Amino acid sequence: MDISPSHSAAVLAAIAIPALAARLALLAGTAEERATIRIYGTERPAPGEDPGGAHLVEIPFSERAGVLDEEAIEIVIDTPMEGQITGADPATGTVPLWGRVWGPGPEPEWWGDVSAGVVGSETEVQMAATTEEGEPPEPTARMYQGAFSRIMSFVIDGGGA
Repeated sequence: MDISPSHSAAVLAAIAIPALAARLALLAGTAEERATIRIYGTERPAPGEDPGGAHLVEIPFSERAGVLDEEAIEIVIDTPMEGQITGADPATGTVPLWGRVWGPGPEPEWWGDVSAGVVGSETEVQMAATTEEGEPPEPTARMYQGAFSRIMSFVIDGGGA
């Protein structure tokens, strides 16, 4: 059957919220076992493939992970959230480019890959910009070894269900 654009939009709208609820349910955890995101400074690989290097920081989610915004058709992950940077270049720092989300549990499963950038960028994960003493803010969030990285906004669009 061929369907019209309005028919297609109606079907997408009908399945989007249940699909997002199922996605969010995979991220809900407990006090001991939470979903996490690992941020990388490597080129983003094909979905689920080897990240091409060590992660810069691993940040745990809240127990509930986030909420559904049914009006905007998106998952809004609870923020702010932060973690200590352990994998940045010790001499120059590293620019975060993308993140990999893992579900909770003793053997976490890959949930998905997301884009990352500074607050105000058009990325799913928006991080606070960091600079070295005396430098003006950069257009990217360079991560420095031993510092803390803070995610200020994390929104997953569900418009395409």
